[in-house]
Amino acid sequence: MGLSGSADFEVTRSAMKKQQMTGIVFILIAIGAGAINALQIGMLGNIRIDRGTFEATWISMLASLAGMALLLGLRSFVGQSTNLLSPFDSWWPYVGLTIVMTTSLLVAGRGLPFFLLATGLTSIPYLLAAAYVGPRIGLGVYFAAVVTGQLTMSVLLDHIGAFGSVTRSVDPLRILGIGALLVGVVLIRG
Repeated sequence: MGLSGSADFEVTRSAMKKQQMTGIVFILIAIGAGAINALQIGMLGNIRIDRGTFEATWISMLASLAGMALLLGLRSFVGQSTNLLSPFDSWWPYVGLTIVMTTSLLVAGRGLPFFLLATGLTSIPYLLAAAYVGPRIGLGVYFAAVVTGQLTMSVLLDHIGAFGSVTRSVDPLRILGIGALLVGVVLIRG
């Protein structure tokens, strides 16, 4: 019993360590998703200056739809099931959707800097992370990590005045705030 109990303890300890590392990786993914989301907000604000609020949102949604249609079409084309009902269980509808959405995006975004047309693509990693990571680490931990990523990236974007935002330098108080957010993630994780 002594050896078997010791082996069981090592297996359990190893499994716990692996689960802990997976949890940390998932938290880092959520922080990254939040940071990407902050980029999207900055880009939307920049488009809004030129086109308006609803128009900026429309341009972003067109890019999101074009990007997801392309990803799902590629998955289907290489033989990975999309788990959607017909006709979306095949690659061909996604080709049409990608063409229509991309063409619409290019028409709606005429005259804008090309990189701003990618604003909707930034929502894809955020949504994929929410669907995959959120349920695995818990919604409280997921959202705490996302908010940490959003605010950290927002502070950095403000520091350089990105996308026409008001420049606000990083100072010790803002760094302390980011540290407090990270502590919050640890406390919420438990």
